[in-house]
Amino acid sequence: MELQQYYSDLYRIDYKGTRQPKAKHVFRAARCAKQRLDFLIQSGVRPGSLLDVGAGGGEFVAMAHRAGFDASGLEPNEGYAEYARSEHGARVRTGNLTDGVGRFHVLTLFHVLEHLRSPLEVFRQLHALIEPDGRLFIEVPWALSGAISPANRYFKAHLFYFDADTLAAAASGYFDVLAVDTTENLRMLLAPKTSPQPLTLPPPGYATLSRRKLVDHGWIHYLTSGLGWLKPAKIIQRWWRESRIQALKGKDILALF
Repeated sequence: MELQQYYSDLYRIDYKGTRQPKAKHVFRAARCAKQRLDFLIQSGVRPGSLLDVGAGGGEFVAMAHRAGFDASGLEPNEGYAEYARSEHGARVRTGNLTDGVGRFHVLTLFHVLEHLRSPLEVFRQLHALIEPDGRLFIEVPWALSGAISPANRYFKAHLFYFDADTLAAAASGYFDVLAVDTTENLRMLLAPKTSPQPLTLPPPGYATLSRRKLVDHGWIHYLTSGLGWLKPAKIIQRWWRESRIQALKGKDILALF
């Protein structure tokens, strides 16, 4: 109940300082939505009924609908859900996975799983919502990324962190992995099993190896191999792009993509 109340009322204020997305937030969300749609389509996922869990301001739902999906969303924060409906015309309900929502061919969760109390229970719930030939698309922060500043690797609202092996293990009771992408964050496309199975855990010694990787991914690695030295230039580039869209409405920003 405490988590549900936090994400309904306070999370967006803590994370973005606003109850509804600003123009820059819409622009960033639209860029990510375009990349995610490309990943889905390039992975051979055909348009069908789609539910985006944790839909935010509705950018992905609106753009998926435009791409031919029968798209809808669930968003716990009323301010963001209302913005999705009023600005983008997206079918986004205020609610959570525990609400009755039907069955879908495609389920998506973008930076949601790391916030939830029991990932194993989430995969059970998702399995009950997906069609037998459906696809689950999950994106989470990649715990072992060398491109993350050590100062920003952990966020107070994240209860869990995943790499490809631990995310696959958490899903393995109900889903099989079809594709993995770690270009930036960790993206995983999964197919439902016909029936629940025992978890498939990472091999012995995996935790020790992961700890060693995290230690190795310190400031020197971030600034060199992780290209952290380019971060100031990227910030300036992002500021320049976003300064050009500040006066646009959300629906006009989506039209740019």
